[in-house]
Amino acid sequence: MIASLLAAFSGPASGFMVALLVVAAVGLAVAIDRAWVFASARVDPAEVLARAESCLESAEPGTVDLGERPLERVVAAGVREARAGGSAETCWDAMTAAALDAEQVLRRRVGYLAVVASIATMLGLFGTVHGLMVAFGGLADTAAAERAARMSAGSATAMATTAFGLLVAIPALAAHAAVDAHARGLLAHIEASANRTMTLVARRLRASGG
Repeated sequence: MIASLLAAFSGPASGFMVALLVVAAVGLAVAIDRAWVFASARVDPAEVLARAESCLESAEPGTVDLGERPLERVVAAGVREARAGGSAETCWDAMTAAALDAEQVLRRRVGYLAVVASIATMLGLFGTVHGLMVAFGGLADTAAAERAARMSAGSATAMATTAFGLLVAIPALAAHAAVDAHARGLLAHIEASANRTMTLVARRLRASGG
């Protein structure tokens, strides 16, 4: 099968095969980019909350800097607002705004993988139709040898583009499902940490009589 696909790059299917290869490269680039972002965003929520609690209990002035990861930024937004004398509502609003920014970072380009799968499937089908047109075009008033050559080339084009299109689309769909699930998991951790931060903020407000 691999030999047939490689041979298709030099036949009538070459345009479709190159286009599918470009689409596959885009999908791979997006998957690697998301994997890097998710790995960089990984952090222990308990450790971040412990630092947030220490920051809330500290009376020393200074900026609140818990880190640059999305979860750390969200928690820091609530802590910063609480230290500035904000109410529970304003702390929640600050974390909500930060969470929206975090969602943009985590979900950016995730949908591209689904688009890659769709485009690869459509290109494969387009190549199939083109191959069938080449094959049936060989049934016109031509010599038997030329007719057989066109039928062979058309069939090869149809099969190769269909196979390569599916070979690109199926992993892209699997990657989209995995990346989307991972993004949802990270966002769930952020939401849970924001709720726990609100518990810390409420405790601080009660202690200060606010």
